[in-house]
Amino acid sequence: MNFITTISDWAYRQANPRNILILLLLVLFMTFFVFPRYKAQIVPDEGPCILDLRFGFSADQAYDALDAFGEKGRTVYLEMLLVADAVYPLMYGLLLIFLASFFLKRILKPGNEFRVINLLAVDAVIFDFLENTGIGFMIRQFPHRIDFVAGLTSVFNMLKWIMVGLAVLLVLVSMGVYIFKRRYLWIYSTNH
Repeated sequence: MNFITTISDWAYRQANPRNILILLLLVLFMTFFVFPRYKAQIVPDEGPCILDLRFGFSADQAYDALDAFGEKGRTVYLEMLLVADAVYPLMYGLLLIFLASFFLKRILKPGNEFRVINLLAVDAVIFDFLENTGIGFMIRQFPHRIDFVAGLTSVFNMLKWIMVGLAVLLVLVSMGVYIFKRRYLWIYSTNH
């Protein structure tokens, strides 16, 4: 048994309604309470969107946004990256992993090599941390521009969103297959 399989099996064991509900409540709290408070301090009225929420950006767009946030906004943005956004990727990553695991363990038999797909959201978490590191570096170096870092951070940003989308798709597809399988088996068993 390798490391990835061990982590995957752990996620299958932890994927229960209680853990999923706890993670869902934490993600919702961060999304609708914590981050809006930070955003209100970072972005001036009608100002540019924070970099984390965009799907890609050019170096000019990144540095224009950082300039528009002002010194106070950049300081708060860095604080958000170091505090709230240091744990948020782990929260939503575990939520997506546990949701996928919850449905996949009802579809795929133990020993099926495809079961490690439940860890798909790990990639999103890694890219999110890399994106946060890049944004933090740009803020710390501001007003000095390092366009290469901005470009690389944009790539991490886009990869994060792609992987989040794929992880959500995995949850939806596995949930759909589980529901179809249950309904089909129920209909089949009542007709035979």
